Amino acid sequence: MTQTNPSFNPSPRYKSKKGWYKDKPPKEKGGMPTEVEIAGPIVIENKFIDPKTNTEKVIITDEDQKEIVESSDILTTQKLPSLMKYGFSINEKYTKDLGYALQQMRNQLPISYLYEGVGILETPFGPIVSLSEIYTTKEFDNKSPSDAICDNAYDLTPKGTFDNWFNMYLKEVKGSLLLELAVVFGISALVTSFLKHKHETEFAGIIFSFTGQSSTGKSTAASLAVSVAGNPTKGNETLFRNWNATRNALEGYLSNNFGIPIVFDELSSATFKDTTGLLYSLIIILIQSLNAH
Repeated sequence: MTQTNPSFNPSPRYKSKKGWYKDKPPKEKGGMPTEVEIAGPIVIENKFIDPKTNTEKVIITDEDQKEIVESSDILTTQKLPSLMKYGFSINEKYTKDLGYALQQMRNQLPISYLYEGVGILETPFGPIVSLSEIYTTKEFDNKSPSDAICDNAYDLTPKGTFDNWFNMYLKEVKGSLLLELAVVFGISALVTSFLKHKHETEFAGIIFSFTGQSSTGKSTAASLAVSVAGNPTKGNETLFRNWNATRNALEGYLSNNFGIPIVFDELSSATFKDTTGLLYSLIIILIQSLNAH
């Protein structure tokens, strides 16, 4: 009868924050198996159905800084090596073993639901609040079979701490009525959305206009207003945008927003003339989104 070494395990195994390993059988009878690394840290953190494509996607992390979203077929032998372009380490001699192990990890996860938008979001299981993090209600926690995943178009990741921001507020803002008002404008975005959710108001957003002479602090005040929610610097995914865009782009940037303040700066840079028409369009988009929401 052939004897097997009880310490030999042919299946890949994961060591937290170290990577994937498997045993190579001993070269001679009675020898010890050799442990080889087949990949660095790769973890399937979550899986969900993308409502746009009706396909399953997975969230892959390295348990540290990297986090990517890919279709589940990334776990096939042919596509798995493409993870290396994101900085993951893979021993290509063992892609079949690694792919099977990652699929087993995926199979153990429940299907999560993907919700689009930011602010106060209604779900089939109860409301949630989608900001830089997701805040769930007791109703949602009791009814939802899995964690929520939210997809949004904004950079809401904090670049500092609340303590630093509040110290700035105490030193630079408190006592200045106009700057204090700007902060209130920013906070009111989420507050009015919450009141709309509770049916306490008929509207869920307010449009404010900052007017005045050049170099009088309008942009600074507007940046302060949106700093309560996310990145207040100008950029493609930040909360501080320029009017220099098409109407469709401006309208699209506001879609699925249920409580996050947005600034459009420098109206003089707008490439269209019908500002009033755009404002009406934005209001209609807001009303339609809320009714669907």
